[in-house]
Amino acid sequence: MGLTLFVGNVKDIMLYNEAMKDKNGVLFVCSNCGNEFSKWQGQCPSCGEWNGLKEVKNWGGEKVKKGKRQIKEVKVFNLKNVKANSGKSKMVFSSKVSEFDRVLGKGFVQGSVILFSGEPGVGKSTLLTEVVGKIGGLYVAGEESVDQVALRVDRLGLKRDRFEVLQVNDIESIIDYLNRVNELPKIVVVDSIQVMRSEDLSVGAGSVSQIKECTFRLVEVAKKLGVVMIIVGHVTKEGNIAGPKLLEHMVDVVLYFEGDKKSELRFLRSIKNRFGSVDEIGVFEMKKEGLIEMRGDSLKLLTEKEEVPGSALTVLMEGKRPILVEVEVLVTESFSQMPKRVFSGVDYNRTLLIMAVAQKKLGIPFYKYDVFVSVAGGIKIKDREADLAILVAMYSSYKNKRMRSRNGKRQLWVGELSLLGKVKMLKNRSKIKKEAEAWGMELRQVERVVDIKKMIE
Repeated sequence: MGLTLFVGNVKDIMLYNEAMKDKNGVLFVCSNCGNEFSKWQGQCPSCGEWNGLKEVKNWGGEKVKKGKRQIKEVKVFNLKNVKANSGKSKMVFSSKVSEFDRVLGKGFVQGSVILFSGEPGVGKSTLLTEVVGKIGGLYVAGEESVDQVALRVDRLGLKRDRFEVLQVNDIESIIDYLNRVNELPKIVVVDSIQVMRSEDLSVGAGSVSQIKECTFRLVEVAKKLGVVMIIVGHVTKEGNIAGPKLLEHMVDVVLYFEGDKKSELRFLRSIKNRFGSVDEIGVFEMKKEGLIEMRGDSLKLLTEKEEVPGSALTVLMEGKRPILVEVEVLVTESFSQMPKRVFSGVDYNRTLLIMAVAQKKLGIPFYKYDVFVSVAGGIKIKDREADLAILVAMYSSYKNKRMRSRNGKRQLWVGELSLLGKVKMLKNRSKIKKEAEAWGMELRQVERVVDIKKMIE
């Protein structure tokens, strides 16, 4: 067998590769990034993944003869002739779970596709089962049997007659059922996209190609039939949705269900929402009977009832809802050359910046102290206005003294730190101050970090 050497420009090489794809009838797809290649290679040229190229049938590589291709007739709509929906029409309907509706906006929008993600065991299937049990729908069980779904429905005290369960793993069966069923379900839950596969691809379920193809087919049928499609997706070790980032662009809404498994609190967030805000947060409490909504315009996540060294309270504004959280810090002498830094519920790099400001302005020698930071309730702080509370808790733990209160009330510390040791003023000062008074607490704010030294007992 001779060796063929092909010399030419980039355009000629691309045409040659396309011709080889059509000739061989196969192509190779990277399981990490999803890019396609005409021949196998040990390392993917696009993402650098080793042994990631898998052989698949070239189902899309057949040549189309000239003059034989049929062009579908398209229809253009003028928006002047399209009736606008006020939000009260049948296009939007409630999930009958108020915390779920808070995150979505007003509720489900017909024909929308929702990517619902979270860590294993956090309660994704439990929450979606409760939603289906409230309004009725189709539950596609790719990871469980029908008996397992029935046991969870009974445990949650829901009515079985509101559930239609489809136990399949191939995407063609789901689409075929939706196209021929007499009465379409309001919502369809696909649990999960990682175990679904299409017969058009020869690679196994869970690969990038399968996830992309199955998601595209589900989006297509949801828009065509006008059903709400909820696609469950797992997360990787890094906390990202498993599969290509393209999935988040294909869907209308991306929801994250998170929370510390050792805590009973669960938080529902939106990172993409074409129909509403992404600032709202839904809060649930995990009980034996299922997820209980924590309703109310404000929430308090506290462990201590009075001021103690190493503890500070702050307020997080999640949309229109203020949440009172407690930051706990332990600063203790280190006996190793590399002091420990263990942070939970706060941004690692941001906390290191706060430590640098505290060392410069408050004189805390962190180079010989271990630092442990935790947020009560398992919530994750993303708001920079919690910087002051973290700093106050650090200084209080280092001095092993409480912060001095002027009138015996617990104090709230809210403010963003600058690298120069200044504290930026609040954006929602009046609203937070009003909430503090309603809670029976005092809002404390300083202009400079060094002023904290005068407030210690």
